[in-house]
Amino acid sequence: MTLKNSKTLLTVSLTLLLCSMFGATFLYRALEKLAEESGEAKDRLLTFDSQLKDFKIFESFIANTENERKLVEESFVGREGLIKFIENIERVGGEGGVDVRVESANLAPGQKNSWPSFRLETSGKFSSVFRFPLLLENLPYEISFEEINITKSGDLKEPWNAVYAIKLLSYEF
Repeated sequence: MTLKNSKTLLTVSLTLLLCSMFGATFLYRALEKLAEESGEAKDRLLTFDSQLKDFKIFESFIANTENERKLVEESFVGREGLIKFIENIERVGGEGGVDVRVESANLAPGQKNSWPSFRLETSGKFSSVFRFPLLLENLPYEISFEEINITKSGDLKEPWNAVYAIKLLSYEF
């Protein structure tokens, strides 16, 4: 081999070596970038998975508290629920052994934060008439007794009468 061929071979070899080094550096940086993106994607996936688990736990909690939420929602009475409220009062009176009559109902139309009030008249035995307010308090509504007046009547069948003035505090305006 001649010196000229050796120089050409050396130049070509060095050029190929430099090209392969630049190529290897380029590939290394590309792989590094892909590894970084892969790590970020993995972190996002773990975050999403954690959020999904939290969401499933929340869904489970909502499903488990369905009955409690219904009880709370039923405790509040809107305008359309007043008939059911009165029917519940009459039902409780019948179960408690008193005859209940709703004398009046005042919805106070147009007045904001003015609760509906009811005037109830009951008749029956003393123990039943006396126990009736306790039965009303056990209904799932918030009520306030404004007046309770128990009197003895001359009737032998139903010797006691009572008048109750109540306000429905769990009313939705």
